[in-house]
Amino acid sequence: MTPRLDRDAFHRAWAWLGDHRGAAVAVQALRRGQLYAYELDTPAARWRWTAYPVSVLPLPLDHLPIEPPVRSHA
Repeated sequence: MTPRLDRDAFHRAWAWLGDHRGAAVAVQALRRGQLYAYELDTPAARWRWTAYPVSVLPLPLDHLPIEPPVRSHA
């Protein structure tokens, strides 16, 4: 059985997704190395989405392909 959001909870989640100020707060927290969590209470359960900060690792130069990319002549 797949849980679903009721109409009210769906609209609250949709509004949060479109909230640019809220998104900016989340991005700032992630850039500071903090996780960001959003919770949504519904009659059936509490939903929680969590974003964790990650680092982008540079590719080692000795592992880059040495062959030129294949081009399509189509």
